[in-house]
Amino acid sequence: MSWEGPGFVDHHAHVLAVSAGVSLQCANASSPEELRSYHRRVSDRWSTPMDEPVRPLEVDDALRGNLERGLERAAAVGLVEVTEAGMHDWAYLEALLALRARGPLAVRVRLLVASGIAEVARMQRTGDPWLELEGVKFYADGWLGSRTCAMRQPFADEADDTGILFLDADTLARRADPFAEAGWTIATHAIGDRAIEAVLDGYEHLYGSDCAGAAPRLEHAQVLAPDLVRRMAELGVVACVQPGFAVADADTARAALGPERWEDAYRWDALLDAGVRVIAGSDFPVAALAPLAGLQCLLTGDHLDGRRAGAPTLGVEPALSILADAGAGTVVLSDDPHRVPEDEVAAIEVIEARPSA
Repeated sequence: MSWEGPGFVDHHAHVLAVSAGVSLQCANASSPEELRSYHRRVSDRWSTPMDEPVRPLEVDDALRGNLERGLERAAAVGLVEVTEAGMHDWAYLEALLALRARGPLAVRVRLLVASGIAEVARMQRTGDPWLELEGVKFYADGWLGSRTCAMRQPFADEADDTGILFLDADTLARRADPFAEAGWTIATHAIGDRAIEAVLDGYEHLYGSDCAGAAPRLEHAQVLAPDLVRRMAELGVVACVQPGFAVADADTARAALGPERWEDAYRWDALLDAGVRVIAGSDFPVAALAPLAGLQCLLTGDHLDGRRAGAPTLGVEPALSILADAGAGTVVLSDDPHRVPEDEVAAIEVIEARPSA
């Protein structure tokens, strides 16, 4: 018997870039060493991955067709809404507006503009539930696997290294201020505990007692600590987490963090228990776009093929609460994820995804 429930929403993906054939340096790095080298080069020129120039796209039938097919693929895996987490070229918006003029899109689209091209004067709300600008994305540190996320203490397996901090609190607050004043959502990539602390400091400087009302986002929030969880709850910062990362990163995270820090890392349950609003995104193509794959990772804490990872888990209801949003639409599945064995959830078939108009 089929099951109908709130539609799956991906709050952090790169569907548009992948569909356009744009190479994402971070996603395509062939090794942690290559990614580390890239992050160091970016840091050495006082830049961030969200500020690096990209090759301009041409708005033509090929781009429009590629984007249309990419959104159709997102709908096919059960998504009703996707957020492009760092739009590096205004050509995407132009192409999407042309597609929207023809009729409804396959999924609702939200755009976080990369900080390198964001301009207050250029950012205008569409007022269209199918296609809307959401805010600006900044980038505070690197990644855990490459040992470039910014850490309070050195990595357990690299005693002289505390990672890379692209943006400190003051710089983030200064750069984000004009967009926050204009009412745009601020979202900042932060993986290491030092970066998370810097972003929270920056948000406190930026918003003061109005932080909860602005609901700025913290992307990834992987290397957590109890004091950071409390501050996120107190400030009203939204955590956008990736369901598959705790599983995919389990081995390298244990090596990088050591047993004590690993116990507090990837603790989406601790965020929820503290009252933090938690939303989810795949970070596709770094992880699979299919939300049911993410759901299974959240439920089992293990790899989809059954290999043991031992990552933190969530129950079905809290997992669905961060993956789906009834306001964005509904999804029809071949079976009820509450009834299917946890290690078989990713195999549930998507019958239909119905975005809300």
